[in-house]
Amino acid sequence: MRVLITGAGEVGFRVARDLVYRGHEVTLVDSNPAAVKRAQTLDAQVFQGNAASPRLLFDEASLEGADIFIGVTGKDEVNILSCILAKQAGCNTIARINDSAFTDLPSEQNHQQIFGVDAYVSPDELAMHRIWQILSRPALTRLEHFSVGKLRILEVRLSDSSPSVGRPLGNISLPPHCRIVLIAREEGVIIPTSSDTLMPRDRIMVLLSEYSELEALSKVLGIPKEITGERNIKRIMIAGTSKIAIRLAKQVAKRYKEVEIYITEPDKEMAEIASSQLPEAVRVLVGSPTDRHFLREEGIRYEDLFVAATDREDLNVLSCLLAKKEGAKRTVALVYQTELEYVVQDIGIDTLINPKRITVNAIINRVTSTDELEGMEELEGGDASIREFLINGKNGKTDTKLKDLNVPDNTLLAMINRDGESLFPDSESVLQAGDHVLVFTLKNQLPEVENFFQ
Repeated sequence: MRVLITGAGEVGFRVARDLVYRGHEVTLVDSNPAAVKRAQTLDAQVFQGNAASPRLLFDEASLEGADIFIGVTGKDEVNILSCILAKQAGCNTIARINDSAFTDLPSEQNHQQIFGVDAYVSPDELAMHRIWQILSRPALTRLEHFSVGKLRILEVRLSDSSPSVGRPLGNISLPPHCRIVLIAREEGVIIPTSSDTLMPRDRIMVLLSEYSELEALSKVLGIPKEITGERNIKRIMIAGTSKIAIRLAKQVAKRYKEVEIYITEPDKEMAEIASSQLPEAVRVLVGSPTDRHFLREEGIRYEDLFVAATDREDLNVLSCLLAKKEGAKRTVALVYQTELEYVVQDIGIDTLINPKRITVNAIINRVTSTDELEGMEELEGGDASIREFLINGKNGKTDTKLKDLNVPDNTLLAMINRDGESLFPDSESVLQAGDHVLVFTLKNQLPEVENFFQ
């Protein structure tokens, strides 16, 4: 498949890198010399110039020969204009659009009709959705891109006193609808087997299909009950007056009348502007989220959730660390660089949300969905992945026990969705035609895993 991408920034580069890695023919266009230079390290065609230039797109980048066009420059207008051109050339189109002025359309219209955009992704909307999940279930993430119904991932860090520490997974009696699918520690990411031993400070991901198992899981792993409780957030403090921060405050105020909401902003003028945009239920405070005395004065120790959503990721990280130290029960920080996300994920912040990485996941899901590969998502900054495969009955994977299938190393067949029922397989389980299999694996195993299921 031939893919033309305009915009070689963080999102465009990572999308291109993933597609090249999967064997697709990729062309990149960007006006920034530094972005072009980095893109030239990929096995892809790279052009420098205006991403909305018809002459560049048609004559040099061969737009008419592309199957899919992806517009991910930093400007919504450029992405939309280039998608209009691409649609006229017969391409399927995907655009990054963040401004609500372009995403909120009249009810009788759609983006394909108006802009020629078959699908759009909004980093702010995707980040907002993740934060919204945390509000309803603090440590649970819904797997949006998979046909798994109510399946969720619980991400927690094990304390030194956890009853599971020091024990091999095979000796831990997890509830029947749960499975540990990933372990992250300083030396790297592990796709666990029954012989792997849990260690203090491990960050683990647990796949579960039944909320009723949370209490039992909490006892087995020593997870604080406030982490697994449903809608136990009564006070939330949001640092910053970014678009995401304002939208979050509005939505929480609208949906959860009982939740006390505070927004902090060090600039008085910006605080006043934010106050004029927000409902009366949201209290806007003038002060810095990295000022310990200010946070103490405003009762940070009473906050159930602290969300750092400024436009500065360094400020988000620092304010979350301070809020956690001062007593906030749970912290969430927005970060925008994958490298920074990788560095700070083990320093004490409960949840890191990278809008750019989430956007890359959404685009790759859209581009690479096939008859066999139905969904995908990156984990741990791209070091690990979730894949969903449809078993078609023609690839020799049916009627054979899993232990005899020679599954690639560092790969876990974690769950089978069979006719809507979530099954957690063991070595004796057998795949059937029509099964949807959820697979966890490491990045360097992806080609082998995908070939395995073809």
